[in-house]
Amino acid sequence: MTVKAFFNPASVEEAIELMYSQSGRGEYLAGGTDVLCKHEWPDFVVNVRDLLNTVKQDGDEFVIGAAATISQVEFWDELAAADEGLMLQCAKEFGSRHIRNMATVGGNIASAVPSADVAPPLMVLEANCVVQGQDGQRTLPIADFFTGPHQSVIDKELLIEVRIPKPSANIKTDFLKICRNPGDIASISVAALLELDGDTIKKARIALGSVAPTPIRILEAESFLEGKPANEENIQQAADLCAEAAKPISDQRASADYRKHMSMVLSRRALQHCLGIREDQ
Repeated sequence: MTVKAFFNPASVEEAIELMYSQSGRGEYLAGGTDVLCKHEWPDFVVNVRDLLNTVKQDGDEFVIGAAATISQVEFWDELAAADEGLMLQCAKEFGSRHIRNMATVGGNIASAVPSADVAPPLMVLEANCVVQGQDGQRTLPIADFFTGPHQSVIDKELLIEVRIPKPSANIKTDFLKICRNPGDIASISVAALLELDGDTIKKARIALGSVAPTPIRILEAESFLEGKPANEENIQQAADLCAEAAKPISDQRASADYRKHMSMVLSRRALQHCLGIREDQ
């Protein structure tokens, strides 16, 4: 296995032009933690790490460049204060320190694996992906980005950045993940966000990873919770809806039955944590 050509473009536009103009199969290179682990390497790579390695606040949005590392997100205090530590929780569960220093948010998304750690929290934060190709830029919700295992809506387009709308000040969030060993790929993961109005759930967002062909938002559970009292009975019913929505497979990390059951358990726990209930049973 050999990479025949390595390109280090000076701009995003040059990177995209190289991807469209070169023969053979190419890939954009950000952190390289996925590209270098594949059974088949691409014919050429286009390095975008230095072009998109930024995090910033732009008005009422938090903007994560596609080549920003997981560590950059982990130590972004302004984002942690706004999302109640949701992305921080996710980042701390992501691999080892060495991997977090190299792996990128955009790479984790663009790989389009069902277990992508950053996908569920970004889904509940209603983040948008900005992608660019030869015909210009387009923006789409991250929930619409994935189409299947290792498949997404982009081909030769480049994921430029992820934009997170500034959340309401009244949200509560949680991220939970089960894996075989600390830092391993998720067997199941869940992100939850609740916005409360007194004892009533004004807004609910729940997303699961590793339990379907793509990371998924659980719209049925969200709709069920909104407008209802924030109590244990409603939380359990929403968790049951999460299990019903899960369509897992069995593999070396977990059986389908285990994943389906734990979709309910983790969803319940995450929602309980949002309400300040810490009975992990």
